[in-house]
Amino acid sequence: MKKTAMIVVLLAGLAGCTVLPPATPVSQYRLPPAASGAGEQNEQLTGLRLARPQATGVHQGNRLLVLTQTQSYQAYGDARWEAPLPELWQDWLLDALWRDGRFAALSREENGMQAEWELAGTLRALEVDLSDGRQQVVIRFDAQLLRTQDRRILASRRFERRVAVNSLNADAVVSALGQAGSELAAGLSDWLVSRSAAG
Repeated sequence: MKKTAMIVVLLAGLAGCTVLPPATPVSQYRLPPAASGAGEQNEQLTGLRLARPQATGVHQGNRLLVLTQTQSYQAYGDARWEAPLPELWQDWLLDALWRDGRFAALSREENGMQAEWELAGTLRALEVDLSDGRQQVVIRFDAQLLRTQDRRILASRRFERRVAVNSLNADAVVSALGQAGSELAAGLSDWLVSRSAAG
């Protein structure tokens, strides 16, 4: 057998096998939409833009996170958020405020549109929390309401919601985070309307 023919046979044999393990499918998640509708429609806020929230460390990525009892973070190997957490939270909040019904002329900071008010803040947690021995999901957001004309902070407040979760399956965790987000958004919306009216 000629040398060229032997090489072709060897390459054909190698093409039929692989030493790499099969790729594990990765699911990409988004937060379920917030429950819509506000209780009172008499007060409204017009001209609010949302800044992309600040985040540090693991909260800048797109992993589905678990805070363990040793205060260390682990991540689901087969699950990701559809966007990095700051972007995911900004987009989700924008939709939640539209659904609330008391907000008009909403925009994102990066759109460069004029607005009277700005919601900024820091996303501190959006994760499963096992640190105190209970299975919970938690969202923690430190919000700041600014008047854009002079960049003065009119009010700031920490919002946090926890929801117990019976299963650590990624689908169950994402569903529980959606519930926590809806509860947090309801309180945040009330606060924004009341503080802008007082400001």
